[in-house]
Amino acid sequence: MDPKAHDYAPNAPPVHFHSDQDVEITNDKASVADTDTTATGSSDEFDWDEDDEKANVTTVKARRMRLVYVAFMKLARPIRTLLVALIGGGIFITPLLVGAFQFKDSPARMQVYMWSLWLTITWAAACVTYLVVDLLPRVIISLVMMFNGKVERLKIQVELSVAVSGWLKLVLDISWGWIALGVIRHIYDPPQPYWTDINRVMQAFFGASIILLVEKLGLHLIAIKFHQKALADRIADNQIALRALDRLSNAHPKRHTKSMASVDLTQAQASPKPNLRKERRNKRKAMTSVFLDQVRQVALKDSELNKARDLGGLHNARRLARKLFGALNGVYPPRAHLLVEDFYPYFRSATEAQDAFAVFDKDGNGDLTKKEMREAVQSIYRERKALVSSLKDASSAVRKLDAVMLGVAFLAILFVFLLIFNRANTMASLVPLGTILLGFSFIFGNAASSLFESLIFIFSTHVFDVGDLILIDDQPLFVREFGLFATTFRRVDGQEIVAPNALLASAKTVHNLRRSNSMWETTTLVVSYNTPLEDIEALKGRIKAYVAENSRDWSGYDLNIDKMEYQNAIHIIVAMEHRKNWQDWGGRWARRTAFMKNLKAILEDLDVRYYLPVQPMLLHSGGQMPSPRMQPPPLGLRAR
Repeated sequence: MDPKAHDYAPNAPPVHFHSDQDVEITNDKASVADTDTTATGSSDEFDWDEDDEKANVTTVKARRMRLVYVAFMKLARPIRTLLVALIGGGIFITPLLVGAFQFKDSPARMQVYMWSLWLTITWAAACVTYLVVDLLPRVIISLVMMFNGKVERLKIQVELSVAVSGWLKLVLDISWGWIALGVIRHIYDPPQPYWTDINRVMQAFFGASIILLVEKLGLHLIAIKFHQKALADRIADNQIALRALDRLSNAHPKRHTKSMASVDLTQAQASPKPNLRKERRNKRKAMTSVFLDQVRQVALKDSELNKARDLGGLHNARRLARKLFGALNGVYPPRAHLLVEDFYPYFRSATEAQDAFAVFDKDGNGDLTKKEMREAVQSIYRERKALVSSLKDASSAVRKLDAVMLGVAFLAILFVFLLIFNRANTMASLVPLGTILLGFSFIFGNAASSLFESLIFIFSTHVFDVGDLILIDDQPLFVREFGLFATTFRRVDGQEIVAPNALLASAKTVHNLRRSNSMWETTTLVVSYNTPLEDIEALKGRIKAYVAENSRDWSGYDLNIDKMEYQNAIHIIVAMEHRKNWQDWGGRWARRTAFMKNLKAILEDLDVRYYLPVQPMLLHSGGQMPSPRMQPPPLGLRAR
């Protein structure tokens, strides 16, 4: 295959590395290249916004009853929230208006007035809270960007915190309702006693929502820590890529004003004299088109404006790829590709720049085209989104822990309700509950102790994850499913084994092969004592050559003489280091089988063998048994 012409592009001029500070930039949105020709100076048009996944998307025609819902969901989230706020607020405020204008003398008017006002205020505050909580991550990202912070790595933490935003909204909504109720009661001072009960209900709901928020927040943190070990390799690789994006984000496009000015001057000389009436008409049409486009950008969910609000969306990935390519392509005349030398000004050393360039140059040909840049940045964003989803995922073990924590939370909520609704005699109400719990402690005390030990073993010790290959008593087992009291394993021959967690935690040593690095295994050879040492050295050299030829499978070797038995046999230990661990159990045996075949061929080629020792034999002649005092014949003498 002939290499591409730009693989042999001339090197960029020498650059200087920055030891302590990054390259300073001006955070000006206008500096971002708006067109491909502006950024690169090339005449070819490259569609940075092309999405390869759109070809696989099939549109499903909505049913007649769902047309309104589908049209509603096409709107942007702020627009949907505003419509819900207006519709709900209009429904709740209607009784207040009807009572104020039609039933002025009704004795129930004040009650209707207070209920309508309270529900309207609560509904409006809940909608505003929904918008503010959703807007808060974008505000944090914008503030960090103003100070040139590390935005890409921060987005992971921000997106993870969004997982509990629903429970935070619940707490704030109940808080606004409770506060609004207190203010209305203070202003109108209703004589009806049930308003006191409603206030206590709001207090109880507020306490319950706080307990549930704490429970979900704790469960979320435990789930993240629980999955981080299983996803450690992917997280490390993605962090390297995000670190490169953060470093390169400090770049800004270098515009070539001379060429642009000459193009503008040529276009100005070639343009005909303007028609003022036609220009005014076109200007009005353009203003109308811009206004309608702005309305569409704000209202529709799939518009460019709302796509840009998605922190980890592919639209932002394509925009960032476009910006980076235009900023890094700072040579004149501009090239259609980037070289590793273009990365040097933004890293402290050449090694860091080369590692960052390798993140984007997937084919390893030494250059970086626009398509490669776009696909690499999109791949980084997709991987980050997948990791966030995996960290937030409630696996079977996390869901079971959630059930246990919810049980404890409901007991706390019950205590809060008793404390609020029966303040004068709370302890007396808890006595029957304490008696019931004491009885259950005698019945389920052992199970509760095992449950606690199992939770510590699964979530604190956390010696394995689902899918890991482990060794227990030299038995290879795949982890199939966690349980609160037992874990299910599958042997390599297909048999399933259920082991109590308490037994695994106290009496068994678990070897986790998935979390291991490159692993060694040994083979013992027994050769004849008369084997020359030169043959043993030749054997070592042949094994070294085999490891060099198969470096993708093996990363090391060693050959040592272990012992010699009775000057008859030499025990040699051959140690081989797999480049990968043994999580791929079939791959491990395939590598070992290939090596053993090669080792057999080497031994046969070198004629390295083992002979059984010669045994003395006592024979008699003439049918007489030999005397016990007779001396045995010399070693190796055979009778004829």
